[in-house]
Amino acid sequence: MVCPFAKSSVQTQSPYTDESLKPALICIVTPGQLGSNPRVVKEAETLIAAGYDVRVVASRVAAFVEPRDQAILAKAAYNVERVEFQNKTAWRMLRVRQTIAKAVWSVFPSKTLAGFAHSAMTERLSAAARAQRADLYVGHYVAALPAVARAAKRYGTKYAFDAEDFHLGDLPDTQANRLERNLIHAIEGRYLPGATFVTAASPGIARAYASTYGIDAPTVVLNAFPRNQSPPNRTSAGSVTPGPTIYWFSQTIGPNRGLECAVEAIARSRTRPHLHLRGTPTAGYENLLMKHAASLGAGDHLHFHSPAIPEEMARLAAVYDAGLVAEDGATLNRQIALTNKQFTYLLAGIPAMMSDIPAHLEFASGAGDAVITYRVNNSESLAAEMDALFSDSRRLADRRAHAFGLGQGRFNWEAEAPNILDRVSRALGSRENLHS
Repeated sequence: MVCPFAKSSVQTQSPYTDESLKPALICIVTPGQLGSNPRVVKEAETLIAAGYDVRVVASRVAAFVEPRDQAILAKAAYNVERVEFQNKTAWRMLRVRQTIAKAVWSVFPSKTLAGFAHSAMTERLSAAARAQRADLYVGHYVAALPAVARAAKRYGTKYAFDAEDFHLGDLPDTQANRLERNLIHAIEGRYLPGATFVTAASPGIARAYASTYGIDAPTVVLNAFPRNQSPPNRTSAGSVTPGPTIYWFSQTIGPNRGLECAVEAIARSRTRPHLHLRGTPTAGYENLLMKHAASLGAGDHLHFHSPAIPEEMARLAAVYDAGLVAEDGATLNRQIALTNKQFTYLLAGIPAMMSDIPAHLEFASGAGDAVITYRVNNSESLAAEMDALFSDSRRLADRRAHAFGLGQGRFNWEAEAPNILDRVSRALGSRENLHS
């Protein structure tokens, strides 16, 4: 089932009667939900503000994301089509078909079959993408890449791809993951060379794609956020008590994100900061982490908070003293990716405490006093950095001021959006300035 278009009330009927004068139509396709895919929302808003006609094909899967989806739909100035995956019977059938396709592909690796074997969502995303001719299709995540490529082929137009992660490096190179990695390589290897452009969320991801597939270096578009989401002014310290405080957020709160190390660092430290986590804990993880903290004598220094909409993240972060980016670099992708956390923290005006994986070190080299690095998964190193920061109120105020300045000046969506607009304008060629 495909949900009807959702349109903002500010939209009006197109004034163009000559088809050749209509704005170029760009169709963005993602297997994610709008409420959990802020990068897609920012892209759509940027393109619609530039005068393009925009259509987003997304999914509807998780009920807990629905409130965030509705908040976005209520003000979206672009068309949205949500492909329904909530029917359990239908979903099971899709998964059965995927399992069969995967079994067949492992013996007869058909190029056409790879997309369906990789994701149960690809077939329906493809149908939704092909339902309307677009001048440019943009895919997010591997499941959408065959969908945009096939839609573009059907209409003789163009497609592009946005790499928020290095998907081939998202799984360890083990025998258990070999089939899935081969599928990803087959899909990306087939379609990326034909893309009119590729964008990537970090310099490391861009280099990995260029090296792996022999394509031109993707344009880097960082996961930053608009300045209007920041607090109105910088502050010298957080306002949450008791303090000092460290903040971390994600869609899900779970293992292998460096949180255990953070709890251990709090227990080691002299300043004994409080760790505040925002998101939806995976099954049993909240109790597990609380027990771990309690066993170290830090149970009352760990706090959980409900998820919030992406637009509120910077303002919510601003009330804490510092932010945590504790990725452990367990996979190649995690070593080279930049999440949206540090950009949110800078926009909020709080320094980011970051593990010293390669992507974080590269980022820190250009962020000065706004970033503090510590040895990955090393609670002693993190505890030392906590104490150095929180034992000196002047140092904390200076680092917060530097973070706020970077958030307002360099690391925000206003600085990144021109990279997308430039690639789209060049891709559309003769339709530059939106007209043929």
